[in-house]
Amino acid sequence: MIEKAYAAGPCSGHLTDIEHIVLCLQENRSFDHYFGSLSSVDGFDTPTSLFQQKGWDPRTQSVDPAGTTVPYRIDTTRGPNGVGECVNDPDHQWIAAQGGNDGWLAAQARTRSQANTPVVMGYYARPDMPIHYLLADTFTICDQYHSSLLGGTMPNRLYWISGTVNPDGDKGGPQIVEPTIQPKLTFSWRLMPENLSDAGVSWKVYNSKLLGGLNDTSLSRNGYVGSFKQAGDPRSDLARYGIAPRYPADFVLDIMNNRLPQVSWVVPLTVESEHPSFPVAVGAVTIVNLIRALLRNPAVWEKTALIIAYDEHGGFFDHVTPPTPPEGTPGEWIPPTVDINTVDGSGGIRGPIGLGYRVPCFVISPYSRGGLLAHERFDHTSQLQLIGKRFGVPVPNLTPWRASVTGDMTSAFNFAVPPNPSQPNLDHPAKQLPKLINCVPNAVLGFLNEGLPYRVPYPQTTPTQESGPVRGVPSGIC
Repeated sequence: MIEKAYAAGPCSGHLTDIEHIVLCLQENRSFDHYFGSLSSVDGFDTPTSLFQQKGWDPRTQSVDPAGTTVPYRIDTTRGPNGVGECVNDPDHQWIAAQGGNDGWLAAQARTRSQANTPVVMGYYARPDMPIHYLLADTFTICDQYHSSLLGGTMPNRLYWISGTVNPDGDKGGPQIVEPTIQPKLTFSWRLMPENLSDAGVSWKVYNSKLLGGLNDTSLSRNGYVGSFKQAGDPRSDLARYGIAPRYPADFVLDIMNNRLPQVSWVVPLTVESEHPSFPVAVGAVTIVNLIRALLRNPAVWEKTALIIAYDEHGGFFDHVTPPTPPEGTPGEWIPPTVDINTVDGSGGIRGPIGLGYRVPCFVISPYSRGGLLAHERFDHTSQLQLIGKRFGVPVPNLTPWRASVTGDMTSAFNFAVPPNPSQPNLDHPAKQLPKLINCVPNAVLGFLNEGLPYRVPYPQTTPTQESGPVRGVPSGIC
């Protein structure tokens, strides 16, 4: 159940009141996987046959094309071995993600062990991730936020920073899968930070530098900005502000010294990202620490919007079929001018590129308090559209089709009521950490696709959603 939108009237806030936009992407979780049981959202109570997926028989615990599996809870509060906290990493790349939203189990059976195939149908509930659910009860959650591309981490993060993966192949793309080796100074298309610099809007990308070269991925160290040729000049803004800043040290210093830029991309350490098989509870600690860093300076917090989303679905089931463009739509399919056999990980598939499946997204701000639900469709380019709307800067590479099916996220804010800059009551998730000892050895084995499997319960029951609280709809710009 969703309460009706706040009545239109004199605004108590405006988009221009937000002086800092902070963006953070966590990793590899679908919306149903995390929030299918949350009240009011488009979740498990939605009537659809897609919840009955063929390909696994829970009675025999084996792959069976005729078997049916429905979403089942992955219980992290009990054994065996605590493997529910650190489940195996499903296949989430381009080939596995393409299709008609009816072959989730079959897609996994092609690349994962039989016992780990059904984990894609698993979901968490409030007892398993209390901090995430508390955030949904405190701020705005978006239940139609999609990843940008049907695939993995790096291409979706390229959308997050630049709005494309260059499907035309004329500037270093198409980059549609996670590369084996991190590209260095390879791409040359335009990034959103370049547009911000040209417009005089301050920005930084704060990357974790821990573990040095052992962690030189699209998530940290030199990150995705270091993959662009334009960052090769150490005097460039891309090198100075896109590679050099450290997370969390420089981020916290900038907050405390009132020099947080107008736009920030935050990239925590890989093991903090919630990427399976890394623990959900560690991700909760990361998110709370990020929020608390902003709260340390009330003058910054009261004019900040923090958006925390997830880069892609991680291979986990979601019942909402993403909108996709007609074949050949410019910028949304790999065109015939590109030899598809040379595109890494394509499997001969030219598209569609996206939208990808739904992922969780929180909008955390004094202007989004109250356990609200934004139901407009977004993707990672929507974050760029919000920046563009607020600061009057064009979004690079945004296709007309994508602009027509995604919003600019202003509808996730509740400007019709006065902002609430008081410190939110966020119970620190550290008390969840003792159960992490049970993640050994899955935290390592699961990341290598060899994790101990979580047994599918039998007999199965159809999952349901919480009955409350009822979530109001934010006013947006009024």
